[in-house]
Order: sequence, then structure tokens, then C-alpha cells
Amino acid sequence: MKQVTKFYLTSFLKNQTYFTPILILFLQLHHLNFKEIFWIFTIGSIFSLIIEIPTGIFADLYGKRRSIIISKFGIFLSYVLFGFSNNFWMFLLSQLLYELGNSFRTGTETAYAFDYLKQNPKNPTYTEVKGKQKYYARISESLAALVGGFLAKSFGYNIVFFIAAVPALFNYFLSITWVKIKEHSHKENNLKGSFKHGISSIKQISKNKSLFKITANIMVFAAIVAALSKFIQPYMIDAKVPIEMFGIIYSIALGLAAVVVRYSHLIEKKFGTIKTINLMSIIGIIPLFVLGLGHVSIVGVILFFVVIIIENIRSPIANNEFHNLVHSKQRATLGSILELSKSLGKIVILPIMGYFADLFSIYMAILMLGIILIFNSVFFYVKKV
Repeated sequence: MKQVTKFYLTSFLKNQTYFTPILILFLQLHHLNFKEIFWIFTIGSIFSLIIEIPTGIFADLYGKRRSIIISKFGIFLSYVLFGFSNNFWMFLLSQLLYELGNSFRTGTETAYAFDYLKQNPKNPTYTEVKGKQKYYARISESLAALVGGFLAKSFGYNIVFFIAAVPALFNYFLSITWVKIKEHSHKENNLKGSFKHGISSIKQISKNKSLFKITANIMVFAAIVAALSKFIQPYMIDAKVPIEMFGIIYSIALGLAAVVVRYSHLIEKKFGTIKTINLMSIIGIIPLFVLGLGHVSIVGVILFFVVIIIENIRSPIANNEFHNLVHSKQRATLGSILELSKSLGKIVILPIMGYFADLFSIYMAILMLGIILIFNSVFFYVKKV
């Protein structure tokens, strides 16, 4: 099996998350309110922020492939623990284990793919590969959502996590077969050298205005989508959508997202990298304001997924722009810093949105997300280097 094919299969297996359409309802079923739910994800993001750079440095110093293998096994264990969870503290522990596993992957997996494709130029471009990965990820999520909704209704919510652990375990075994790539050798392969490497990478972002802006832009948009996604299931309840239809709606929406994402590189070719990133941000403001002003209908459900589709179009293009601005020897560490910035964005936005939703309504929280996106589009407007 070719390595590029393994990238696609990895994306498919990773997104066999059968619990996606019922996760928030699952937590609410165990008597968690919005503040508690958002705090689980916020504390998870804080933990991710703390360990993101060390895991990125680990990948740069000891190998991206090794880091990815550790990641897949950690994610598998987290799903198993989620299946046994029934209270706030167990859910939090499960989320922390997931963040630990995921931190060995974020930044590193992208850096591995970027370096592999650069070393093997006969393969498709990075944007094309990332677009296809997103495509297979959305197809996978679509199928998993369709099955997950019925599984939850038929067998109970907890069992869905155990079933999701099966493809996660297959993904672990697949990662062991990934090919070794040429990696930059570090002379100071020790703690002091690791610290210097991390500080050097942080300085690179602070000194490079273009790199800082693209990092901030990605950070804020990702945090907005992360917060918005937590409101989809409560919104569908308000819109009188039957719970057994949740999986079907997720499946259709994610299937449509897969088709759009599959051709995101064509959108980039037509409008250009920078214009596409900025245009998608501006378009995303409209559905947030419509939803925030209290529009409740099946059209509103569609608008939620429009924002998620926009993020899926933006993501591979914005990541490509980010990695084009960095050197290979720091790519995994800087990639982890990018993921760290996403965690930082979530740490700030998620608890605020949780309190807004409990004190006022989910609609007021969504309106605030629209205002934040306007701020992001203006102050972190990405310009061509």
C-alpha cells in the first residue's frame, strides 16, 4: 500500500467517531449542564496547550512516525475509557487522555505529510492530499454518524464509544506500517537542546508578521467552530428534530461536506490561497448572525453545517500557507505551536460561550461568535507575503 493511500485510510479510520451526533446529549443525559460540558473541553484544551509543544519537540527530536504511533494508541484508550464513564470526573479524565494522544498527532501528522510529499514530488501536492484527507474524513464521519444515531437509540449511548474504539485500534496498527522519512538531525539531542529548539520556534512566529497573522486567524476560526459545534444538538432539539434523525442529518451534512472538501484545491486555484482564506471567513459571518438572532428551523440546522463546511474548505488551504512559511527542521514543533494556539483560543472562548448559553441562551452565545468572527476577519486579515 502506498504511503499516500495510508494517509487517506488513516483519515477515514480516525473519523469513525460514531458518537459525534449524540456526544452533547450523552453528557446532558448524565446531568451535566452547559458550563460543565464546556469546562470539560476547556480543561482538555488547557492540558493540550501545556503538552502540545513538548510533544512537537519530541516528534522533531525522536521522529514524527514514532510520535504518530503513540498518538493512535492513546486515542484508542480514551474511547474505551469514555465508554465506561458516567460522571463529570470520568468524562474529564477520558478527555484528558484523548488530548494526550491527540497532541502526539496534531502538528506532527501534518508535518510528516508535508515532508513526505516534499521528498517525493511525484505524488499529488500537499493541498490536494489534505483536501482528499478531509474528503475521506467527512465521508467517514457521515457514515459513522448515520450508524451512530441508530446504535445509540438501539443499544445505549455508552456502547457507541466501545464500537468507535475498534477502528481506532486498526488505525494504531496502520500507523506502525508508515514509511520512514528523512528527518533533520539535531546535534543537541537533549533536554537543553529541546528547550532551545522550542524557544527558537516560538520566536520565529513572533518575529514573522505573516506567520503570526495566519496563526492567529486559524486559531480564532477554529475556536469559533469548536464552540458552535457544541450547540448543534441542543438547537436541533429546539427545532423539534426527532433524536433518531440526528444521525441521518449529520450523515447528509457531512457527506455534502466531503464533496465540497474533495475539491477545495480547485477553489484555491481559482481564487488563490490568501483570497480563499479571507473570503471563507467573511462568508461564515452570515449564518452566525442569522442563527444568533434566534432563527429556529431546519434551515437553521443547515446553517450550522454551512459554517463547518467553510472550516473544512479553509483548513487545508490555511495549513498549507502556514507550513509554506516555516522550515522543515522546525515544522513539527511549529505545527504543534499552531495546534497549541487553537487550544488557547478554545480556552478563552469555550467557557465564555458556556456561561452565555446558561445565563442567556445558545442564540446569544452564537451571536457573540459572529461578532468575534468579524473581529478575526478585520484584525487578522491574511495578506500575501
